[in-house]
Amino acid sequence: MRICLIVLLMATFVSACNFQKSVEQPTVSEDKMARILADLAIADAATNGIAGYEKDSLAQLYFRQVLEMHGLTLEQHEKNLRIFANDSGKMKELLNEAGALVDTSKWH
Repeated sequence: MRICLIVLLMATFVSACNFQKSVEQPTVSEDKMARILADLAIADAATNGIAGYEKDSLAQLYFRQVLEMHGLTLEQHEKNLRIFANDSGKMKELLNEAGALVDTSKWH
């Protein structure tokens, strides 16, 4: 009987702890995140046709510059990306919006 009571109390404690988890919020808006993703796609496209070490170095440089332009560190960007990626529907919307931002067919 004691064991059942202890197990029940532990289960209640664990369950209560799960409800107290705070939901992390991104530090950037959805619009800004879409713009960042679009800029990163453009930076990636700029390295097409380059191979090897030069491509890797240039891609890293462009990546850092894009994040710097948007006032983010790599850690902040990765955290925001993880938060948005936890909601697959929201992430799909962001990627669609980013794709629309870089769609050159609309520029004519």
